[in-house]
Amino acid sequence: MFAGIDFRILAITGLLSIGTFGTLPANADNAMWAKLAEGGKVVLMRHGSVQTGRGNGNSLVRDPSCREERNLSDEGRDEAREIGERFRKHNIPVAEVRYSPYCRTTDTARIAFGNGTEADFLSLLEVLGPDAASAQTAKLNEVIGSYNGKGNLVLITHEPNINAVSFEMMKTSDFLVLQPRGSNNFEELGVVRWAESN
Repeated sequence: MFAGIDFRILAITGLLSIGTFGTLPANADNAMWAKLAEGGKVVLMRHGSVQTGRGNGNSLVRDPSCREERNLSDEGRDEAREIGERFRKHNIPVAEVRYSPYCRTTDTARIAFGNGTEADFLSLLEVLGPDAASAQTAKLNEVIGSYNGKGNLVLITHEPNINAVSFEMMKTSDFLVLQPRGSNNFEELGVVRWAESN
């Protein structure tokens, strides 16, 4: 629940369109990599693990200097490197990478994929009011559903943003594999979980 809105209710009532829910077993990873190898999918990824504890930044603060934000930990940077290596190992075509402007998402994109484009519609929902959050989620729906590239579109964002489009509980570095269906419609094909795939 965020700012009086349960985004899962929004998903059910039609703001979001997802075909399947539920967790796939770890051995389904190969099926998801095979789907990604076909191209034409959208990867909706949570950033890597972050530093925790006092003095390690505020997860809600946006600071372009990265001094006040909660940043990737050493483990998070290792996760990002490994994700990039897995995409290359499985010959996954990546057409475009977009990321939230926060430092932890920017660094995840840079380390894993080497490049990308900042996208405000992936910015942290938790700091927005209800109307702005709904509008931003609608934009995310549109970007996912209308994607029609031959390669895969990778979107790197935050847990609340992913919760707005899926019933999956996503840990750091987990990602959804989505099939665009036109307009703002898409099907959830499955999830690749970092902890289970190691």
